[in-house]
Amino acid sequence: MISEISDVFSCRILFGSGLFLSGLLNIGFKRDIQVSYLYSFSFLIGLVQGPAWPCCGKLLQNWLPKSQFGTWWSILSTSSNVAGSLGPIIATSIALNYHWSYGFMIPGCISMTVGYLAIIVLRNRPSEVGLTNYEETNVGNKTKTENENVQLEELGFKTKSKMLLSYPFFISICLCYFMVQLIKTLFSDWSQIYLIKSFKISNYNASYFLSIFEFSGIFGSVFSGILSDCIYYAKTKRYEELISKEKTISQQRPSSVKIRMGVNFIFFLGLILSLNLFNYFLHGKISLFFLLSIAGMAGFFSYGCISLLGVIAMEFTPKSFSGTSHAFASLAANFGAITAGIPFGYISKLYTWSYGFKLTEFSAIGVCFFLMLCWNSKSKLELVNINRKKQ
Repeated sequence: MISEISDVFSCRILFGSGLFLSGLLNIGFKRDIQVSYLYSFSFLIGLVQGPAWPCCGKLLQNWLPKSQFGTWWSILSTSSNVAGSLGPIIATSIALNYHWSYGFMIPGCISMTVGYLAIIVLRNRPSEVGLTNYEETNVGNKTKTENENVQLEELGFKTKSKMLLSYPFFISICLCYFMVQLIKTLFSDWSQIYLIKSFKISNYNASYFLSIFEFSGIFGSVFSGILSDCIYYAKTKRYEELISKEKTISQQRPSSVKIRMGVNFIFFLGLILSLNLFNYFLHGKISLFFLLSIAGMAGFFSYGCISLLGVIAMEFTPKSFSGTSHAFASLAANFGAITAGIPFGYISKLYTWSYGFKLTEFSAIGVCFFLMLCWNSKSKLELVNINRKKQ
């Protein structure tokens, strides 16, 4: 929740200093560290890295139009896949060929260098280098938008929280993020051992399953962002053509949030389908092609949802409020990942592995119905009665 400060302080400073301090802590890591200090060390790493991700999103949001935000956010989201795949290999190679401490020192030095350059080179918004900012609306009232942003920045965290949680649509975003992260963590953390223990699938094939899951996630993340941007661009262009032909039009301007949520709903259905195949079509003699196809579907749709939900959470509110909204959505996702740990393990131990996965599938179907119930609710935080809310 510390990422909420990205709404108040400079994203350039927060992002760069977070990278720099993260690298500094990496360099200071010692092999003979005690367990209590290890917990404190991990906490500090998370603390300095916490604001970095929403800062990346806010920087992209300030520098890009809505019709490109989804694409570049999805490309940025693949960084975790790339780092998760290459990072352990590179760090292990360094540790084996030189010394284990270099496996921490070299990435730490790189992180400090990039953080320092980010503070110098990055700018929070185009106006800082003499360019025109992308405004919140296309009404053309720049003063109104700036005043609304100032008013929102003056609101306290408690007031912002109440405003966000009063919208059923935002609650549906958080609930969907929770379930997607839960399913994604189940696949990434439990699927390999589940395949080996329950179906006697070889270690190699189970490893292939996990690798394909992560690899297909890269394509799912990028494709979901490009698809939602293309649909939004096409609908916006059609709307502007109608405006140019007619002075008044009853049709509302296309909502990027609703469009991306529609794409996310399709991806979420695909994720449920892949979980259904995983639950009911696995057996000891399953072909490798079919097994990897399930892995590819699950990775493609899960990472596609994760990429879209981050964009939706930020676009649900004005730019000066997006850090808080993203913090709440990310918190829900973290709870999903936590639920996939000890709670899922306890259920699987109490009953069976299969029962735990099937229970997750039925829960996801329930979330699907909740998304449909909230579909027609307000999909944008309204900037009304702000002064009254501040009191």
